[in-house]
Amino acid sequence: MEFHHVSCPRGCSEAVLSLDTGYRASVTMVQKGCWTGPVTGVMQSNDLALPPDYSGVLGCGTDLCNNRLLSHDDIPNLSPAPNPPTLSGTECYACVGTHPEDCALEKSRKVQCHQDQSACFQGNGRMNIGNFSVPVYIRTCHRPSCTVRGTSSPWTNIDLQGACCEGQLCNRDAVSQTFEPNPATGSAPRRAPHAPALVLAVLLACAPGRPRALV
Repeated sequence: MEFHHVSCPRGCSEAVLSLDTGYRASVTMVQKGCWTGPVTGVMQSNDLALPPDYSGVLGCGTDLCNNRLLSHDDIPNLSPAPNPPTLSGTECYACVGTHPEDCALEKSRKVQCHQDQSACFQGNGRMNIGNFSVPVYIRTCHRPSCTVRGTSSPWTNIDLQGACCEGQLCNRDAVSQTFEPNPATGSAPRRAPHAPALVLAVLLACAPGRPRALV
């Protein structure tokens, strides 16, 4: 891809954010541009989060230095085979995309859920990097607790709302509906690769200027 060049007073940045079904389908978003956020902050992650997600942000202070993160290849595998390789006996629809039609039933896979994932999940939300945001829609397997706690930071997050159900292939309702927060678990905040469903990019790179090193 051809990247546009911009002059940045505070340095350059690049970020990658991914949401995964855990069953070999993901949406990955990459953004490059000027650093506009806080120069320090804590990344909060949960290795057991469902749906699985990932967030990474890099800042730098030299010309055209934001050239490391390019695609889903820069994030870990979020759809590993279960260890031990046991199944829960539940079958769910699995899909993820940035449009409701990406998760139409005819486009959704039927997957055998892993281990303790005996519930089916469906939901929607937004993937956010700074002031850039895209919608996301998802169906996948989940635990009966249906608690969604994912990766967040001062620069990125995935805000996801959804609901779980029990029964074979029960997550067949419209993913574009409004989901009410679960009173037992609260709303599902900040919510991810093997075969990505879609890769989005904001094509910006830092041009020669007088950027300042980040700390």
